[in-house]
Amino acid sequence: MEFKDKLDILSSGQGPLKEICVIGAGVSGLRAAGLLVTAGFEVTILEARDRIGGRIQQSTQFGLPVDIGASWIHGTRDNPFVALAEETRTKTMACNAVYSICNSNGVWLSRDVARQHYEEVWEILEMAMEKSRKESALLSDSSKMMDFFRQEVKRRRPKAKQPETYECLMTQIVEMWGAFMGDECEHQSLKNLWLDGGLEGGKFDFTGCSSAKPQSINFRSDNLFVASTFKDILNRLSFPVINKATLRLGCEVTRISNSRIDVVDIEAADGFRGSFDNVIVTVPLGWLKRNEDVFLPPLAPRISSAIRSLGYGNLDRVFIKFPRAFWNSPVSGMNDDHEDESGRTQSPPFPIESLFLHPEYAADTNMAKWRTEIISFSGLVKPFLQPVIMFFIYGQWGRHITGLVRGMKLDTDEYYRILDDNFRPYYSKLPNYDHTSPECKPLDFISTDWQNDKFAGYGSYTNLPTGSGDCAEHFEVLREGMGVDRSIWFGGEHTSPPGGLGTVTGAYWSGEEVAKKVACRYGVIIEV
Repeated sequence: MEFKDKLDILSSGQGPLKEICVIGAGVSGLRAAGLLVTAGFEVTILEARDRIGGRIQQSTQFGLPVDIGASWIHGTRDNPFVALAEETRTKTMACNAVYSICNSNGVWLSRDVARQHYEEVWEILEMAMEKSRKESALLSDSSKMMDFFRQEVKRRRPKAKQPETYECLMTQIVEMWGAFMGDECEHQSLKNLWLDGGLEGGKFDFTGCSSAKPQSINFRSDNLFVASTFKDILNRLSFPVINKATLRLGCEVTRISNSRIDVVDIEAADGFRGSFDNVIVTVPLGWLKRNEDVFLPPLAPRISSAIRSLGYGNLDRVFIKFPRAFWNSPVSGMNDDHEDESGRTQSPPFPIESLFLHPEYAADTNMAKWRTEIISFSGLVKPFLQPVIMFFIYGQWGRHITGLVRGMKLDTDEYYRILDDNFRPYYSKLPNYDHTSPECKPLDFISTDWQNDKFAGYGSYTNLPTGSGDCAEHFEVLREGMGVDRSIWFGGEHTSPPGGLGTVTGAYWSGEEVAKKVACRYGVIIEV
């Protein structure tokens, strides 16, 4: 696939093009600004951080860079990030069905059993998605995805090969959905579940029809883990902005006002003052929730209601570096062998992605039995493989862990001890672990803390909890913005079409759509 960033720009010749301010230099802001500046508009980007990228960021603490923010490309067909990865030679690795699962007793399931249950979990989730799509208007605002899931599992239980363990195992595996929403899956709305479907099949066209729904959704779309980080993709997205737009870093916007007709005035904490014909606000939903008072006059009631109704989750990561990937070779205890190229039987390499279910063995540090998920960097392609395990932590589990080490210096013994005490119960279950071996003792830790990040809105991305009302209407309201009345527009993953929610692709699409709307006001048609 080739990334084609060729624009067809049709102008009606209605005088000079206007001045546009884009607030936020994340993926959505960069895409919107890049299109508008290429179309001839005067564009100024105001970014509160001292860097671009928003929730895309890397750390080189371990030597090789790792993404400490976004690290996935969700969906492969017609996804612009797949093409961007190819153009920039960014290395990705497909992660589909998870067949590496450690059960609540710390025992690894056989790969066949793990894969079978994992795929059946997704089969039921797809059923829930289809019910949500067809019956959303009829479903109660309090209806839960998990209630539907449990009912279906109970119905299937008599036909399961091991009915005595089937129901418990299925319910524990589905908890992985919490990482998708950045919260406990018990909070996921069934009514609005269809809005959180997979990206496979491309962007849905909702133009002019807020109630439109795709006829089918591939909930179980392909996921690509970005092995070489998003750095080069981000540089590619920023290229037209760096060369043609005005980019102001360290510029935290404190006031967006409409004190004059057809003019939006901006004030920032660093003393910046500016007046623009249109403003595109691409800050995270979590920031909007906490900073409605930045807008003067206040936001329209429909906008304010949408912002307050939608959920905002937290997903953080803990990276652990070891002297060597002791879990890789030979892998014992996973009960499945395969043949190498010469036909010899050998133990398989440890998978990239694994689940740890409801740990009964970590009572001292995890009394609530929060489950976790890991990525093994030792399974990545060269030269990006390294002896690193990354843990996903979210919801209450994430808040607990980040709170334990918040504010600590990363090179202190206390920081190391706390993280090691909390994650040793899991890495000690990896194959070949030996507590007496120096190779099994961590060298270093990285713990992210997006939920304490002011400019990330103290979280990670939008989710759809019960009690949110009709989220399709909320998203449509945010996509519409206040452009017609007040020349203020919104972009970001929280304004994405269904399927892009919470993803870099959704943020990218939202930047495209809002740029088209702004340009269209002045007789300029942008076609991408």
